[in-house]
Amino acid sequence: MARLDAVRHRIELTDHEFEALRLVNNGEEADASTRQALEDAGMVGPEGQISPLVLDLVQTVSEPMIECAIETAGPQGPLHAVLAVREETVWYTDPWPQDGPDSPVLYSRDELPQLLWILARLVGLRRHEVPRAAVPFTVPLRSIDAVVQTMSLSEGEWEPARTVATAQLDRFFGEVAESDRLMLMATLSHLESTARVTMVWGPDVSTDARGVALWNCGEGGYWVRSTPAEPLTAQDITPDTLATFRPLSAGEVWRALADLLPSSAELRALVERVGAP
Repeated sequence: MARLDAVRHRIELTDHEFEALRLVNNGEEADASTRQALEDAGMVGPEGQISPLVLDLVQTVSEPMIECAIETAGPQGPLHAVLAVREETVWYTDPWPQDGPDSPVLYSRDELPQLLWILARLVGLRRHEVPRAAVPFTVPLRSIDAVVQTMSLSEGEWEPARTVATAQLDRFFGEVAESDRLMLMATLSHLESTARVTMVWGPDVSTDARGVALWNCGEGGYWVRSTPAEPLTAQDITPDTLATFRPLSAGEVWRALADLLPSSAELRALVERVGAP
């Protein structure tokens, strides 16, 4: 059921209800029962006028200046949160791992200066230092994906899968240098979650997007995949693609998230390019 929290600037909607709001905003016909539910929740008036807070959500998500996808995975399963920026307004989702595809989505509104704090919370950033023994390592990207997919199971299977993945390094990484295998084994043994953050502000992924892929290894620190760089496309991955991971402190993760944001020069260049005839 659609819900509106005007004090905390929160709105809960199903995808179907959000689509109905978009249609109402465009002056189009929406499903009658859904529209009635939106009216009952105080989001839409009898003449089709959308309440200011709800209208702000619809406009920000439909026509964002910046979009961000935050994908995480851990013992309770995968999560996909989204964030949209329009002028000084930020709307974002904060789902639960157990939410199904038809679950209501909770949208929260905040202001642009809070954006980094929101990203840090959505990826689960906590204070961790780099272990003294941590050094970068390089392994085949496809093998890494296979291991992480094996580990991204239900809560009851997370620990056994991690044990199996670590025990089967010979099968997954038989041709990897011994020093890299040892560092990978130590890293996987502490792996608590993975995160992938992709920031997009235009149509060209080569110039209008940046991303970062992280591992949270708890006491083993944070690790970023420095190569191949995000955002990855299918064409970037071949059987020979190698992935290099390097350790980061929590402060360095914060700076990596900050570096995803487009500069004013990049935004001006986008406006000039998109606005050109």
